[in-house]
Amino acid sequence: MRNSVRKVMCMAMVACLALGGVFAGGKTETSDPGKPNLLVSVWAGPHADLQKEVSSTFTKSAVTIDDVDYGSLKQKQLTSFQSVSGSGNYDVVWVNSQWMKEYTDAGYLLPIDGYLKAAGIDTSIYAKGLFDGCVFNGQTYGLPTFAQTMIIAYDSEAFEKAGLAVPKNADELIAVAKYFKERGTGIALPAKQGTAAVTLFSQLLFSDGGYYFDGNGKLDIASDKAVQAAAIYDELVKYSVEGTLAWHHDEVAEAVRMKDAPIGLIMSGLANQNADPEKSLIVDTVKYAPLVGRSGIAAATNSFWVWAVAKNSANAQAAADYVIWMTSYDVEKKQTLADQQVSAINELSKDPEILAKAPFLPAVMQQLAAGKIDPPLANFGKLKAALVVSLSEIASSDSAPADVMKRLQADLQGVDFSK
Repeated sequence: MRNSVRKVMCMAMVACLALGGVFAGGKTETSDPGKPNLLVSVWAGPHADLQKEVSSTFTKSAVTIDDVDYGSLKQKQLTSFQSVSGSGNYDVVWVNSQWMKEYTDAGYLLPIDGYLKAAGIDTSIYAKGLFDGCVFNGQTYGLPTFAQTMIIAYDSEAFEKAGLAVPKNADELIAVAKYFKERGTGIALPAKQGTAAVTLFSQLLFSDGGYYFDGNGKLDIASDKAVQAAAIYDELVKYSVEGTLAWHHDEVAEAVRMKDAPIGLIMSGLANQNADPEKSLIVDTVKYAPLVGRSGIAAATNSFWVWAVAKNSANAQAAADYVIWMTSYDVEKKQTLADQQVSAINELSKDPEILAKAPFLPAVMQQLAAGKIDPPLANFGKLKAALVVSLSEIASSDSAPADVMKRLQADLQGVDFSK
């Protein structure tokens, strides 16, 4: 009996120490003994301070924001999920969309359909391509926010001077890039060996109705549509600005706003810098357009975050109220106006006040609505890593895209992509 008690006490001490490690990040606390207390886990990224400020105005609960660096965020959330309810664990978690399936499969998140129904929430207000990433086995496990996608940004002055129209599909985009390349510049795009190039390839693939796998879940990276996407990528690199092979998202965005490139494929999260006169030479001339495939469809590789309720929260109702509030029109609008983050709410892209601050939103929302997410499979990382190398070969050599993609398909035949 004594050994059992000692064992329980030791386990409790370990749990406390673990939780102490979990909550050693940048904490901001608001306490009110008359309200439920919520502990909220967020990424200590560029929007964490704003999330703290906004959360301080939530009237139904006292909110403590624990902002954690990205490299530690997932592990600290996992530690909290496995803690005893009410022991200081997270009530609300801000989840990278790529972690959602893992979290729901493990039973770490609480379905919130009942709370949404009781609150009268119409989930059709959210971009379908994002909301679908919150639904698993017919149940809703969170609400989407803070989305990003790659869009076209261009200097309208340069286009007017050249007498060029905004490209409406991939072939027109290639033609525009070729025109500028022949005159000493070209298109800016992230062709450095890395995941940014994969994002561009994926958007070209998705925008023509393709995917990494066939209808049976088998790898199909050498399909006609995948080869076509790789060929379009190859053409764009051919007509790109000098130095593109060493560029990631930041360098592409800088090249466009500093007029080193009259057009570029930029990540939407960097578009707000184009309106900053201290960072941009195209404040008055920048315009935006969706990245459209040959099919006429513009589909994003949807990357976003999800506000979700931890299943072991001792304050589930209060946590759900917070999630619903944080993704409401007014609160999302406040955040978008403050720092131009992209909300998942479709109507915000039509709000005149928002458009004055974030004119790139219509292009973003068009792509997000038709977008797809990378499959939340453990082995997808192997495909992505191999695709990074393949795209680098296509960009930096004379290898035929079709041959590279066929070799990639053959190299990955032994990988089980069902998990």
